[in-house]
Amino acid sequence: MNILFFGDYSNVHASLASELRKRGHSVISISDGGRYMDTEKDITLDRRPGVGGTIRYFYDLARMFPKFKGFDVVQLINPHFLSLKPEKLKYFFNLLKKNNRSVFLTLAGNDFHFVDACINSDMFRFSEFRVGKSPTEFDVHTRHSALWTQPVCRDYAEYIYDNIDGAMSLLPEYDMASRPALGERLDFTNLPIDLSQYEFNPIQDPEKIKLFIGIKGGMKVQKGTGLLLEMCNRIEQRYPELCEVECVSNLSLKEYLKRMSKSHIVLDQLYSYSPGMNALQAMALGRIAATGGQPEYYDYINRDSHPLIPLSPLKTMDEWEDVLLNLMQNPAKLHEMSVEGRRLVERNNDIRMVADRFENHWNRILN
Repeated sequence: MNILFFGDYSNVHASLASELRKRGHSVISISDGGRYMDTEKDITLDRRPGVGGTIRYFYDLARMFPKFKGFDVVQLINPHFLSLKPEKLKYFFNLLKKNNRSVFLTLAGNDFHFVDACINSDMFRFSEFRVGKSPTEFDVHTRHSALWTQPVCRDYAEYIYDNIDGAMSLLPEYDMASRPALGERLDFTNLPIDLSQYEFNPIQDPEKIKLFIGIKGGMKVQKGTGLLLEMCNRIEQRYPELCEVECVSNLSLKEYLKRMSKSHIVLDQLYSYSPGMNALQAMALGRIAATGGQPEYYDYINRDSHPLIPLSPLKTMDEWEDVLLNLMQNPAKLHEMSVEGRRLVERNNDIRMVADRFENHWNRILN
């Protein structure tokens, strides 16, 4: 097949592109490379700040879009696959739909359907927007959920969902939120990890535990990493002989993984139901991930082994501090969770397995 991956988050599409090329497909990936993450792509398309950046962006779109024709599959990373307002996005979506055999959607990141499920239903016990019925600090200060659920975003999302050929959900929560709208056109694939790129090094009774946190610019409150960093710093101050904390920000993906590989426990995020790419990469390396690990996640992947520290706002930070302390004082448990984490990624996120699911879904819909 001739495939175009349009947009990317955390190297997901680029990894799939690499695997599918090995299978004989012709694949092009286009993205901004995650800016500072500098992830892989064949074509760079990004919007820089300011008037000059906007002019350049539209020039790039006008120059590139006539070339995006004749693909069997165009796979969009999100309904908002360009840095444009919905009315302009709709125009470019229609061009892709008109000039290619099919358009599929990867469910990753926020869109109307996901945010609406977070705030206007009982589907989730918590999210970055609500804990129970109460808005989070992030949503109080940014009104982010109101932006995503305004009528123009709702109408645009419904248009995209009505006109795509199919979709793939990367996390259970995206699947849960969008299944009512997409039905059989949606398939759960999970996130892809190319395990050949991650050397497994299980934890072996370290003298001092290194707690590792990566913070993306502007997302300390949204992902809860600011609270997690404060908790880790408190533990380090109280038990300097037991642990040390490393916090990094805005590194390239290559440098980030290098630094993370030297840690033991990676604190990812507080408000997720499932482990995202950061947590899966940590487990692939043999690190322990403190991240989303709700029962719904394990139901989706059908696994009894629970190697995650299942962070959530349903416990206080004091309670999570006790959980971390108890774990750090148990070397045998550290090793066991390290091994089981790698095994979970091998069984559920191997790039070959996820690429199979993408191929099968494309073929089922197109045939």
